[in-house]
Amino acid sequence: GSRPTDEELSFLEYMLTGTEALHYAVRRYTSPEEQAFFPERLPSDKVLEELEFPEVLSPIGGAADVNFNPILLRKYIDVIVPAITHSGDDEQHGSTALADIAVLQALSRRVHYGKFVAESKYLADPGGYQRLVDAGDADGVMKLLTNEAVEAKVLRRARLKAATYGTEPLLAELPPIESKTEETSIVAAAAASAVVAAIEALGDDSKTEKKVCPKTVESVYRDIIIPLTKDIEVAYLFRRCGKEPPPEYAPDRMSKDVKEINGAANGSA
Repeated sequence: GSRPTDEELSFLEYMLTGTEALHYAVRRYTSPEEQAFFPERLPSDKVLEELEFPEVLSPIGGAADVNFNPILLRKYIDVIVPAITHSGDDEQHGSTALADIAVLQALSRRVHYGKFVAESKYLADPGGYQRLVDAGDADGVMKLLTNEAVEAKVLRRARLKAATYGTEPLLAELPPIESKTEETSIVAAAAASAVVAAIEALGDDSKTEKKVCPKTVESVYRDIIIPLTKDIEVAYLFRRCGKEPPPEYAPDRMSKDVKEINGAANGSA
């Protein structure tokens, strides 16, 4: 499509394009781990000279250039944000956009690591993937690359981290440390806090107030991050094997669309 003007961009998109232009000038997007959300709006000049990176990803069929940021941005705005926030306007537009950009860039790196995973899987079984791609069997490719045991561990870890970092530590109300004995008590309290958070995360944590609901974070991983990473892997593998991926693996959609996730804004049930 045609390049949108500044007036056609949302406030977040305007901030994001400006941030990407600045980061591009200092060679952020020369790294194969980084993908721009608006590559067509990047400037032509860099302040720093480009670095040489080892060629880990394959250039065959444009596999290394697979970029699913269009659908990631849309799902972040339409699905993730409503699941973790309350509706309304706190008038903190600038700082909110900066936080959004940091999260979006982190999510982009996370899902596009799928290209590196796909390359590793291809090298482990090039014949298997080539046969499936030649047959146009995207479902077969998806099945071959899926590791349900690893996915389960990722979901468990995401929920545990959300419970641990999204809860005030038990030691927050303790008095100042004045001796080695009290220091030991503080360490013990911190450990207890982590244990409590872990137990709550694995059980019914809806009654405990948190900055964000661990179940919601788990849902974000289960319904968006992991599926999108796998879509990227399928698209990469098709291109790696010399064929265009099927339409459902285009960068502006998810192969299995998600309209909403089980959100609990700010830890409320």
